[in-house]
Amino acid sequence: MAKLSYLFIPLFLLLVSCKDEKKVTTVSKDNVVEQTAKRQVPELTPPPEKPEPKLSSAEIAKNREIFDYHIVAASYNYQKQADAFKDRLYQKGYPSIVLQNNGKFRVVLQSFNNKESAIKELKRLRKLNKKPDLWLLRQ
Repeated sequence: MAKLSYLFIPLFLLLVSCKDEKKVTTVSKDNVVEQTAKRQVPELTPPPEKPEPKLSSAEIAKNREIFDYHIVAASYNYQKQADAFKDRLYQKGYPSIVLQNNGKFRVVLQSFNNKESAIKELKRLRKLNKKPDLWLLRQ
């Protein structure tokens, strides 16, 4: 008899614990409208504006002419194409210049006097922008 009582106790506990009472609360239409009207929607903040480059394109070109190593983003056969690409980069926050070399118009992102610094920055930009088509020009 004791063995049977030990079997009934877990069975009883199992049946009692399986009861799941769901309580449904009724909501009237007036209540929904009232709750919706009271809800406050957070205001959207405008996205931050991109800072304008501090130097104009002409000032950047004047300063970069004295450097020997240039990181080139693109090379074009026509000046108009190079200027259009340069303007797109400038709008994205990359002040660049167009250098003419051997009949090609090269869009230059950065210029350096030191080859080691130029290579280090070239590797950083390639990794940052995931663009392997950046290359180094010595002038």
